[in-house]
Parts: sequence; structure tokens; C-alpha cells
Amino acid sequence: MHTFYARRQHVMDVMVGRRIFNACWFSASLGISVLQMRLLAQAWQLSHLALASACLMSLWTLGTLVGLRLPNSPRMWGFTLLASALLWWGGPSVVSWHLPPSSIPGGVWVNSLALGLVAAFLGASSSAWLTQQRDWPSAGEHTTLVRNLLGLTVGLVVVWLLPMWAGLLGLACCVPLLTLDACSSGRAPLPNQGGIAAAWMRRYWRVEQRPLQLEQRALPRGWWREWLAERSQSSRGYLSLSLLASSVAVVLGSVWGAVPTPFAAGLATTHSLEKLGWLLGGQFVVVLLGACLLLFVARGVIGFPDRLVPPSWQVRARFLAGVATPGMAAGLVALGLPSLQAPWWLAVSLAVYTLSSAVWGLLLPRVRPAFATQAQAERHLWLGQGKALPTALQLAHASACEMQVNRLLAPIEGVLVAVLTPLLGWLIDMRGSVDPVLVSVGVSFLTVLMVGGVIAALVPMVRHTKSPHQATTSASRYIAHPVLYRRTRPAW
Repeated sequence: MHTFYARRQHVMDVMVGRRIFNACWFSASLGISVLQMRLLAQAWQLSHLALASACLMSLWTLGTLVGLRLPNSPRMWGFTLLASALLWWGGPSVVSWHLPPSSIPGGVWVNSLALGLVAAFLGASSSAWLTQQRDWPSAGEHTTLVRNLLGLTVGLVVVWLLPMWAGLLGLACCVPLLTLDACSSGRAPLPNQGGIAAAWMRRYWRVEQRPLQLEQRALPRGWWREWLAERSQSSRGYLSLSLLASSVAVVLGSVWGAVPTPFAAGLATTHSLEKLGWLLGGQFVVVLLGACLLLFVARGVIGFPDRLVPPSWQVRARFLAGVATPGMAAGLVALGLPSLQAPWWLAVSLAVYTLSSAVWGLLLPRVRPAFATQAQAERHLWLGQGKALPTALQLAHASACEMQVNRLLAPIEGVLVAVLTPLLGWLIDMRGSVDPVLVSVGVSFLTVLMVGGVIAALVPMVRHTKSPHQATTSASRYIAHPVLYRRTRPAW
């Protein structure tokens, strides 16, 4: 025990460790965005086709899905990413993408195949490196959101404005997290999850723990459909919001996989690459304004991700979340309109899209809360009705079911993005510009959202009103139906 206390004295504070890991993770994610944009730019220089860069982006996406299921070893995958990037740049004798296409038979196909293998391998290793569990607190919600908003634009600006330094800058951004994984594991604020220290700390302190996972062989066939039906009945709008979130992820993922590289190439052809700086500047302004609003205005409304918005703000939060998706579609349309191609107009259009994306990213987990979050928020209702609170095992089982359903939906979304991205690249080549494609996708997406909103508003009007004794909270369903719980309980 004395050895354990002596070791804990050299361990970093949890809050300090969280800040350090967030900074290192954010820097590494930006570096990977630079590597990604450099790979797509190389594919464009090889073929001058949007379809080629879009196919590479699809391979990167498929590699990302594979990386999410790789064994947990962040240090190994980080150095694997570094080694593969160095081989990509410094191995012209191994692969032939530096050779002119006419110097070897089928040179274009050989170069494209080599770049495709690099894209799939970098996508898998980068996702495995960034998403796996460590003995450090995970990246925060705001850090992840800012990275999703700015990462692609930062990579685009660095690659096309600083082409000679892009690779070095991308690797330099990855160095802090590599160093943290290699040299600072002994000072990590969280104990090793499999050790005695972790079990001892979980007994007396609340620390971040890995969530439980369901055993696939113990689950009945079609269990996820029953779970979604039960969850949609207990939580109003859960299924519709889930479908909307998946649709937004697929549409925007395919758009930003196919559009940026030919857009930047078109700016390079007209010698107007400075517009990329305007785009990044507009996003920075929106992010800074949003940070100020969160810190000084909405500090008591938008709390941690596991906290709901106050009851007086829930209607407004749902309204803002519903407005955010048409705002993103309108931003895409504005980016593609020929009359709004001035630098400051492009900056305003992307700022509108970024603001809508930030609002959507912040409010989605609060208007569609996780089961554990909703259970914590509804405790006073159950106590007021004289009902027992759900046990820790029931909460853990429901959270594990929800996590497993998300794990089933994520590959479907990724495959759809990988299929639609080359289709948009082909449309860009057919129309000769990204502008008409952006306008068409934005208008179509906005039309679908409006039709879906009208249907969602009409469905409650034609549905029979529930009687008061049929309305139950989401957690009370687990208490009122123990047979359902026992039937779906997995063997841990």
C-alpha cells in the first residue's frame, strides 16, 4: 500500500492531464488532416480528376472503419502511422508515384493503386491511434467539435498554400501525442484499467471507466430493432433524431470528401488561393464567437455532455437543433452560387455553415440524450411517483445496448459515405466545377429536410393521444418490465 501511495504522488492531476491530452490530441488530429489533404492533392496532380481523389477518400473512410476495431495499442498504431508516412514520402524506389506516368507501362494505374493502399492504411492506423482508450482522460466534447469544424480547412490551407512544408508540418503536429504515448505513460492520471490500483480507486473515487460491452453470442436475433422501438416509445423523437443525425453525417461526409480538393485545385488554376485563407478566417471568427457565448452567456444552459439543458430551455434547444440542419444546407447552397464567389462572401457562407454545424453538434446529444443521462435527469420524477430508481446493473445494461446499436450504425454510415463520395466526384467531373454540385446537393438536402419536417409535424396530429397510465419514463420501463430485462441480459 505504501508503494501505491508513493506512485500516486508522482501521477499528474486529472484536470491537468485532461488539458495536456486535449492539446496533444487536437494537434495530432490536425496533423492527420494535413496528411489526408496532401494525399488527396497528390491524387489530383496525378490524374486531374475529382473522381480519383474521391475514391482515395472512400478508401480512407473504409480504413477508418477497420481502425475502429483494431486491438487496443495506441503507442503501436501511432508509430505505425509515422513509419507508413515516412515510407510514403521517402520510398520512391519501393513505389513509383514519383515517376512520370509515361516512364513505365500502366504508370497511372500503378501510382493510383499505390496511393489507394496508402490511403487505406493511413486511415486505419490514424483512426486506431486517435480513438483507442488510454490511461489519460479522453478528448473533451469542445475539443472534438472544434477539430471537426476546422480540421479539413486547416489541412486544405496548409497543403495548398505551403505545399513544400505540408508533410513536415503534418508530422510535427503528430509529435506531441507520440511523445505522450511513448514517454509519459508512468505519469498518466488514470490507473491501468486491468490493475489492482484501478479496482481500488474505483471503490473510493469516481474515475473514467471503460464501458461494458455486450457479448454478441448472447444476444437474440433482431434485438436492436426491439431496443430501438422501446427507446423511441420511451423518449420522444429519439428515432427521428437518430435518422436525421445519420442522414446529416452521410450527406456532409460525402460532400466534404469529394469537394475540397477540386475546389482548391480550381482556385489554384485561377491564381486565387488566398480565398482559402478567407474561408479559414471566417471559421475562426465563428469558433471564437461561439466560445465567448458558451463561456459568458450560455454557461448555465450548455453544460457537460451528460447533462440536459434546463427544462425552460428544452423547447428552444429543440427548435435551434431543428433550424441548424437547414442552416447547413443553406451554407452549402451559398458556397456554390456563382454570384457569391467573392472572398468575403465565401467566408460568410462557410461561417454560416460552421455556425449551424456547431449548434447541431452541441445540441444533438442534449435533445437526444443517452439513456444514462436521461435516467439521471428523471430521478425526481420517479421519486415523486413512488417508483424505485434503476439499479446500477440495469443502467449498465441499457448503456451497453445503446453503445452496441451505435456500433452497428456507424459502419452503415461509413459505407454509405464511401459509396456516395465517388458519385459526387464523378458529378464534379461531369459538370466541370464543384459549384453546381454544391447547389444541387444543398437544395436536395434542404427539400428533404422540409418534407421530413412536415411529416414529423403531421404524424402526432393523426396519432391517438396516449392515456396517462400508459406514459412511462425510459428507465421505468426497465423497472416495470423485468422479463424484458432478463431476456436481453447478456453474459458478461
